[in-house]
Amino acid sequence: MWTNSAYFLIVRVRLQGQRNFRFPIPLRVVDEWFEALADLIRIGETALRFVPIPHEPASKRHMNWIRTLYPSRIIRTANILLKDLSHHKGLDVVDVDTGDVQVKIHLR
Repeated sequence: MWTNSAYFLIVRVRLQGQRNFRFPIPLRVVDEWFEALADLIRIGETALRFVPIPHEPASKRHMNWIRTLYPSRIIRTANILLKDLSHHKGLDVVDVDTGDVQVKIHLR
């Protein structure tokens, strides 16, 4: 059965007056990296539960942000989003042109 899903995340960097660089990254590697990163962050979130909240206002705001937002869930959501986008082969995820440098990330 034919599927139109992507297997690589292609990162292309063009520098004016320089050679072009193209990096193919397998989506399985990106998926595993996101999962490992989310697991490491989850361990940090669990460890932070046992750290008392400091009394300085700036530190208190920072600790409350980490405890209420759950960064591991943000990473897992990004991973799910990338998996859903991988079903659209040929999609340009990022296309930035700043005169001297052009960066393009697409699914292939």
